Amino acid sequence: MDYAALSWQDVEQLDEDTIFFLSVSPMEAHGPHLPLGTDFYVARAVEQRTMQRLEAEHSVVSLPSLPLGACRMARDFPGSMSMDWRTLRDVLVEQFSLVADVGSYLMVLSFHMDLHHVKAVHAAMQKTRGLTICEPLSPHFFRGTLWPSADEGEVHADMKETSLGLALFPELVRDWRAQPPVHVDLDGPSALYHTMRELGAEQGYVGSPSKATREYGDAFFERMTDICVDAAEAMLTGDELPGLPARIRLLLRFVR
Repeated sequence: MDYAALSWQDVEQLDEDTIFFLSVSPMEAHGPHLPLGTDFYVARAVEQRTMQRLEAEHSVVSLPSLPLGACRMARDFPGSMSMDWRTLRDVLVEQFSLVADVGSYLMVLSFHMDLHHVKAVHAAMQKTRGLTICEPLSPHFFRGTLWPSADEGEVHADMKETSLGLALFPELVRDWRAQPPVHVDLDGPSALYHTMRELGAEQGYVGSPSKATREYGDAFFERMTDICVDAAEAMLTGDELPGLPARIRLLLRFVR
């Protein structure tokens, strides 16, 4: 169900176990070969596919998506729209609280892994009361279990994201075979204080886009929807939800 298409009476009659879905990702540079809305498009596609798989047995509602986020590492590329993480946190606290007025379960779909963005989302989750919230993708991303196979050094607008583009929005993927490999270390504290350009990723991507395949994108997409379906079931049964690994929680303490 599309929340915007419901009447107030429809909302009043929703099942108490209804799961609300909210996609949140910013407009951000993804190299010369992928669109600014890559993370946003992927999050919405995962949301839609997850809901399709759940709707036969569960009540599911899609909230209007938010094209917002903190993309500090790409903020010096034209087109990137980066909010201060505290502003995003406050917006999300308000949004989550409004959802709590009409429901009990919320899944947040974010395919944007900038640590400032991740902190904003998870800080807002912690501040919200009366609502069970799960954001399943970043915990799996930082544990290395989000994608179907490991690929060291592939980080942003890389083989993996380009493969997703080929699977989900091929008409928007440009000259991906012509992009040379770019290898820059974006792990650890350097990712908190420097942009991609400052670290040497002058074209706004890190990895090997030319290695992308539609088949890998399809497998990656299904892997993410499997993760989200499992998380949705866990919310309803009270089982443990995906959480950020300890090293990421430690890094987030240094986000200012």
